[in-house]
Amino acid sequence: MAGSFWKAFGSKLVETGAAYLQQVRVVNELKQLSPHEARERFAQYVQGLSSTARAGFAVTLAALANSEKSVDARRLIESLRAALLGQKPDAGTEAVVTESAQVVPNGDTFEDDLQRLDAWYRLDGSRRDEAVANHLASLDVDGLRSLQANLERMQGNCSAQIREHHDNEAQIVAGRFIEDQIAYRNSVLGTGQHDPGWMRHLRELEGYLGWFNHVHRVVGGEIDGRRRPAAPPARTRHDALPDVDLVKRLLEEQLRSGAVRGERAVALRRTLEQIELVAAAAGRNEIGPAEVTRRIKEIFADSAPMLADPGTAARVAHGGPRLREIDGYAGAIKVALGRELMEAPPSATASAIAAVLGDLTRFQQLVADAADDDALAQLESDLLRPAARARHDLAMTRHALIARPLWESADHLPQANDVAYAGAADLQQQLEAALGPRRLNVVSTRQLQHHGQVRWDALNRCHVAVFDLRGAGDLASLASTRPKRARELAGAAYELGLAFALGKPVVVVAAAGEAMPFDIDLAPLALDGDDEDASLLQRAIDEAFYVPQRSGRSASIAESISFVDRLTADHAKRKVIEGMKWLEPALASDPAGFSAAMEQLFRTLDPPPWRLLRPAWPGAYPDPGQRRCFHVMPFGPDWANDVRDAARAACKDRGLRYRRGDEAEEGRIIYAIWDDLCRASVVLVDLTGANLNVMIELGIAHAIGRPVLAVQQSGSTDIRPRHIEKLRVLSYGSASELNRLLLAKLPD
Repeated sequence: MAGSFWKAFGSKLVETGAAYLQQVRVVNELKQLSPHEARERFAQYVQGLSSTARAGFAVTLAALANSEKSVDARRLIESLRAALLGQKPDAGTEAVVTESAQVVPNGDTFEDDLQRLDAWYRLDGSRRDEAVANHLASLDVDGLRSLQANLERMQGNCSAQIREHHDNEAQIVAGRFIEDQIAYRNSVLGTGQHDPGWMRHLRELEGYLGWFNHVHRVVGGEIDGRRRPAAPPARTRHDALPDVDLVKRLLEEQLRSGAVRGERAVALRRTLEQIELVAAAAGRNEIGPAEVTRRIKEIFADSAPMLADPGTAARVAHGGPRLREIDGYAGAIKVALGRELMEAPPSATASAIAAVLGDLTRFQQLVADAADDDALAQLESDLLRPAARARHDLAMTRHALIARPLWESADHLPQANDVAYAGAADLQQQLEAALGPRRLNVVSTRQLQHHGQVRWDALNRCHVAVFDLRGAGDLASLASTRPKRARELAGAAYELGLAFALGKPVVVVAAAGEAMPFDIDLAPLALDGDDEDASLLQRAIDEAFYVPQRSGRSASIAESISFVDRLTADHAKRKVIEGMKWLEPALASDPAGFSAAMEQLFRTLDPPPWRLLRPAWPGAYPDPGQRRCFHVMPFGPDWANDVRDAARAACKDRGLRYRRGDEAEEGRIIYAIWDDLCRASVVLVDLTGANLNVMIELGIAHAIGRPVLAVQQSGSTDIRPRHIEKLRVLSYGSASELNRLLLAKLPD
């Protein structure tokens, strides 16, 4: 499904692919001409195009028509597409735009009446009726009959467009590849959901037909002096089972032309037959919805490899290993999203998935025309990476966490081709050399003022982040021998904690054979310092963009709705919040709908602003009935347990439940620490000694906005990075002194 399809026709897509650019320029030029001149100019332009180029242009025209706001422009584009495909409607049911030059005797031209009817349709009810009445009062009987004849043509033309819209649904939505069209029909049968963009256009056509019918009845009443009986409502098929016959015919045509791989003929025919059998059984009520869904999922699983790699064998064979590699990533994402659509998500989430699928489909259609690596890199940066980012954000919304981060959080425009980097300058140079040809921008600021805020902003904008933790195993010695590098490592670890809370895909770089902090649940990228490092970096970045690092299946949206419910219980605009249904329990299964609701709700809340985080793991919140203190500190030193006992005693005296990271029952250490940080009412952070785990956890605490009380033993090594060099840190000399300090500082 792809109807919102290839999203709105906007600046992002205008830059995708040389062939597509040229097609858009041609259409924009034609829109400035009269319909007759536009069709003549278009016929000249497409005369020399190959059949493959014509098919690609037809797909582009369908997308542009679907997203065009101007009714006249959309009709023009649709007529051009019909001409390109050789479609000739029956007499009397031509596309509305083809009638624009016809003059009806003793009346206005068809175009005049069409524009008048369109202008009336856009008015509100009372003004619309008044406009119709005034115009009809100005006409004599011949004028009324002329308008009546024009209206009958409008009705016929609009009905024909509705039929064509139905008949070509899969091609309009899924593009020219038969594999995508079959997958779309499979999804419609399994879920009962049609593409949102296709449905919007259908509703618009049905609205115009209803309007033409209404005015036609009024005109007939004026002529006859009485009201004619209302015409039966237009027959619509948006709830019907998918018509497989059309796809069967198209499949045979494409097999003959070579547009579909011949070796797939048996598998594709079998898939269509299976869909037809399920549709027929459902139509006869022999199987219920649950059985339909089960069978459709099986059909989808069998056809998934063809969906991932549609078209002819030559589609990507000409482009070398890189083209096949990224086309494989696009195909894998398509299959994964197809499986999600099989679960029949709510409309907002289904629409969001459809938009991503549309970009992936367009990428696979355009990538066949990529003439060189530069064109391929352009398509990847303009289409594939933004689609991957949108898919990632939608999946991670299931981990929703409502927070007030320590750092200011403005609205950040996403930069899908930005890679945030924290670490040493030599690795940054390697990254820039490896990623530059792929149109990726490595962001690593050395700004001295407001360094922490600048780095937070960069992490928010980017999609992937790279952290250089080479030397982490020698941090204790580096703290005394190379303090600058030790602080650099501490800064990278702190930012890694921020990235976890923001849910960014990350790449952690380590030296070969080096142990990593336990707070990292992903295998680090080990570099050997040889010629293979560049290709390893490229592959790791690709996987971070296109391969999910976590499933996103465990959800915390319901907990977030409950939190906001408590947060706004006494709010002055509570009735507005309830009336807008921003806290509906149904949003727990609708990530896109929930995200949109929170965006609106946050605007009603008092500053400082709240924001929706999409973290690496499901979010959680402090229990209002049980206040907790989570203690972030090293576990290994001799002094650690004495400090733990002193902190535990102080918390008990202050009515706080105490927890240290090594006391969690959850086997996944990083997830247990994340959950404890989320549920903490206050986070006690001990910065004594050089410890990267402490820095990671401090970054998480700051990102999710938990109150932090930072302490440090007097005279201990301080490797705080510039991000937090102004963080207030309280000193203590012994465990008993820490106990007294906490009794004074911990909230009662």
